[in-house]
Amino acid sequence: MTHPFRILVACETSGIARRQFLLHYARVTMREARARREQRAFSAWLMASAATARREAAALCKQPVQLDMFA
Repeated sequence: MTHPFRILVACETSGIARRQFLLHYARVTMREARARREQRAFSAWLMASAATARREAAALCKQPVQLDMFA
């Protein structure tokens, strides 16, 4: 099953905009998962989707921020 954010980000956008969207999606799905704790299966799917979005957002940021400080 594909995650909804893969469908929404099908068109290529800049890396920063995509990262911001993925982090926003992760926050929204985590909030929704907390609100729907009584629906265990759906809540677990939402939490898994949020984790996937956070991993993808982290993967977009390959260069360490500290390089700018010392270069």
